[in-house]
Amino acid sequence: MKHLIYLSSILIVLAGCKSSSVKTQSRTAVPGGSSVNRSSDAFLFSVRSRFLDNGSQIRTYIHIQPDRELSAAEFAQEFRVRFKVLPDYNSRQELQSNKQLTLAEGQNFTRKKNAEGSYFTVWFDVPKPEGQVYTGVVMTEITDAKGGMSTHDTFVRFRSGKVGDYYALFDAQGKTPLLENFVRQGDTVQLASLNKIDTSFYIFHYNFDFDVALPPMATLRPQPKRLFVDSSARIATNKTFRINQEGLHYIVRDTTDTYGIGIIGVADRYPRYTYPQQLARPLVYMSTNQEINDLRNGPEAKRSLDRYWLAVSNGNQQTAKRTIASFYRRVERANALFTSYKEGWKTDRGMVYIIMGTPNRVNRSKDREVWVYTKRNSQFSEINFTFNKRNNQFVEDHYELSRFVEFQPIWYPAVEAWRNGEIE
Repeated sequence: MKHLIYLSSILIVLAGCKSSSVKTQSRTAVPGGSSVNRSSDAFLFSVRSRFLDNGSQIRTYIHIQPDRELSAAEFAQEFRVRFKVLPDYNSRQELQSNKQLTLAEGQNFTRKKNAEGSYFTVWFDVPKPEGQVYTGVVMTEITDAKGGMSTHDTFVRFRSGKVGDYYALFDAQGKTPLLENFVRQGDTVQLASLNKIDTSFYIFHYNFDFDVALPPMATLRPQPKRLFVDSSARIATNKTFRINQEGLHYIVRDTTDTYGIGIIGVADRYPRYTYPQQLARPLVYMSTNQEINDLRNGPEAKRSLDRYWLAVSNGNQQTAKRTIASFYRRVERANALFTSYKEGWKTDRGMVYIIMGTPNRVNRSKDREVWVYTKRNSQFSEINFTFNKRNNQFVEDHYELSRFVEFQPIWYPAVEAWRNGEIE
């Protein structure tokens, strides 16, 4: 019983620990923007960004989280933002040459606070090119005067009929759009476009628990699930409203529209998990069926979770403490980086990130990401996980893993390393 009580305190403390900050130091990018190999996983997987159609221009928004506390004036003085526009990731042709921004609070950036400190949302307009150019890549170079430079890519459409290219959920003040696919329960937002036209939309709520990702070796595709609307309402643009329920919210202009705007309502501390029921669910990726059943059906969720971690750690509390910290740090980062129409840890990219960690490099194009892992002990010399971007009615960044049975000799040892407490 002493072990159970002691480990419970470990779970509570470690589940609340912060994820590593999104820093802006010591990063490089391969010319052309098709491959990145940087020190921060957030930049490796692409900093949060989005674009909105602004008539004859495309407005691009970039989220920057410095590794230190800065005022708006300090940020404008110590950071430099430049951008150029390419027709594609591997192209050397420039639709627009390098242009440097003069940063001014309220004019092209805002400052806000989160759990990691001050963060900044920078925006700028890109003229639409003439001719039959429908898409492009905005390459943004972010330079920190205190050290380091990063290059960030944002795929944009210059001509589109998708409602999400014109409308977005903004903060309560209507100043900056939300760059994540989630809103915390109780938060106030507003739906708006850059031209501020007043109209109305439908919003549907689905209280649906989406499936977790299948292992990389599972080659049979799951059957599609049918969603049923739990509630609906009309919302007016440029007017605030509150997200009161957890689960998927889907916003469309007309009920016959093919694409809309999806956002999930999440608990207050998301992307962090703190409750035993939340902490138990991502363990599906490293557990047997019997262990999952015990976690789900145990009379007390916290005690069942304690027993699980002690069992896989062979009763070694120090090993359990270290493994718990590593595992839930990755779950939190997966939620922060990969949340789509479901929680980040449930996605294909979230699953691979949790088990395999940060890849050595990411090769990105407009329709796929390839995560490259180089030699780890004697398991493999190099392994690639390919995630294909798929059309999705809810979100723009939905990726599906190309699954092969050949992943089995790579995946099982990685899972076993978690169970043996060998993860750094």
